[in-house]
Amino acid sequence: MKLKKIKVNNEFFSIYFNKGVFMPTATTDFLIKDFLKKNYKIKNKKILDLGCGSGIISIILADKIKNNTFFASDISNKAVMCSKRNFLNFKINGEVKKGNMLKPWSNYKFDYIINDVSGISSSLAKKSKWFKNVPALTGADGTSLTLSVIKNSIKFLKNKGCLYLPLISLSNEKKIIDIAKKYFKKIKIISKNYWFLPVDLEKHTTLLNKLKKKNNINFEYKFGKYVCYTKVLELKKN
Repeated sequence: MKLKKIKVNNEFFSIYFNKGVFMPTATTDFLIKDFLKKNYKIKNKKILDLGCGSGIISIILADKIKNNTFFASDISNKAVMCSKRNFLNFKINGEVKKGNMLKPWSNYKFDYIINDVSGISSSLAKKSKWFKNVPALTGADGTSLTLSVIKNSIKFLKNKGCLYLPLISLSNEKKIIDIAKKYFKKIKIISKNYWFLPVDLEKHTTLLNKLKKKNNINFEYKFGKYVCYTKVLELKKN
C-alpha cells in the first residue's frame, strides 16, 4: 500500500492505494459533484459509500460537508485495507467493512447510499482497462449489480432516504429505470454527462454493434467517435 496522488472532482488528494483496487473514474466525479450539489448543507446524516474502493467518495464528502458519519464497504480485501487506512489518515468519522454489496450492513439504516459499483456490460468490461484485476459480474446487459443495489437498498434507507447511482449507457438503462420505479417513489435524473468511448474499446466494433442491436447498451457515433453518457440518478424512498 502506497500513497498516491490522484485528481478527483478537480482537486488533488494524496490517498493510500493498492494494486488491484478500482481507480476513481469520471463516473466517480459525476456522483460526487451531483451529490454535493443536492446536499451541501446536510448535517448529522449517515452516508454509505457502497463499493468504496479506496474510500475516495467518503474522503471528499467528509471534507466538503462536515458533521456527518460515513460508512464504506467493498468486496475486495485490498480496497477495505486502503479505505480503513484513508479513514484514519483523513480522520473521518465512520466505519469500514468488508462484504458483498449490502450484506455487511444488516440492522443499519442510512440517510444516503452512494453506489459506485460497476455498471457496464460484462462483455465490454472484460476488454476494458477500467476493470483490470477488478471483477465485473454485471451480466451481458450490465445491469446485474445495479439492479441488486436497487432492490436491496430500500431496506437500508431511513424514511425519505435517497440512493444515488450512475446509469451508464453501456448498460440497459431502460431495464434499470423500469425496476427502479417498482421500488422507489421518486426517481430524478440529476445530470447527463457525455464522454467518448476509451480507445481500448473502440476497436471492438462488432461487439459494440451487436450489444446495441440487442438493446444491451446504447451509444451514438459522431465525429468519428463513439459517444456514450452517464446519468446520475437520485432514487427517493418516500
